[in-house]
Amino acid sequence: MQVQRVQNNIPFQAKIPKAILPKYKTTESKANTIAVLGSSKTTDEILKYMDICSNSVKSMVLSGKNIVTGCGSSGIMGEAYKSGCNYSLKNKNNLPKQNLAILTKPLWGDEDLEHCIPIGCAKSEADRIEMFSQVADTMIIFPGSAGTLQEATTLISKNYYGKPEDKKKIILVGNYFDFKELLRKTRR
Repeated sequence: MQVQRVQNNIPFQAKIPKAILPKYKTTESKANTIAVLGSSKTTDEILKYMDICSNSVKSMVLSGKNIVTGCGSSGIMGEAYKSGCNYSLKNKNNLPKQNLAILTKPLWGDEDLEHCIPIGCAKSEADRIEMFSQVADTMIIFPGSAGTLQEATTLISKNYYGKPEDKKKIILVGNYFDFKELLRKTRR
């Protein structure tokens, strides 16, 4: 998949690999990569978690960790992406080498591919969850809505039913994981 990207005012095509490259799946790379998941929209309910996310990602990146998100521009995912971009070391192409992204095809339209390294493109949300799991041993899940609930429950069930080598460290941030309230909102 080719995506138009502008760097130093010169347009070029950014190649987004369909499958995760083997170098991102190594034991060492997975131990050094943290997936940050959560709302891709900014809502009143998650505003108080935005600074927590931004400061947490800043600390992780400055300590040498890689961050992987969906590279959206809003919500928790946007805050993680922006902080990863702002504090990352740069590679030879001046891209933030610690700010990794997994996209979904078709693209949502709010992706910022100018300030990250795309490492994969999923065919569905379920496929993207699997890709996050392939590249990171730690998952930090901030509040969100139905998509975040899908990510959290999929990862937790894989930990419960999966093979020992596939288990992840899963950190749920906040107390907004109110499943009754989420169900009430989705039944409207």
